[in-house]
Amino acid sequence: MKTLGTGEVHFYGMDGKVQHLKGEVQIKDNRVVLSEIIYFNGRPNGMREINLPIERCVIHWQPEVYEEIGFAE
Repeated sequence: MKTLGTGEVHFYGMDGKVQHLKGEVQIKDNRVVLSEIIYFNGRPNGMREINLPIERCVIHWQPEVYEEIGFAE
């Protein structure tokens, strides 16, 4: 199973709301760590990490370059 890469996370909250978050995704134990780059005036100026419980997340991975050209892990 893939544990690190770029993707989109759909987080289903306790109140029934769904959040769609994009960034670098890493799976650690029972948590999903999402790193998002913060932009100010169109330029990257910081980063934040969000920890989410894995049982409330659906991850859509973006293919990496080596996967697109036919190499497998």
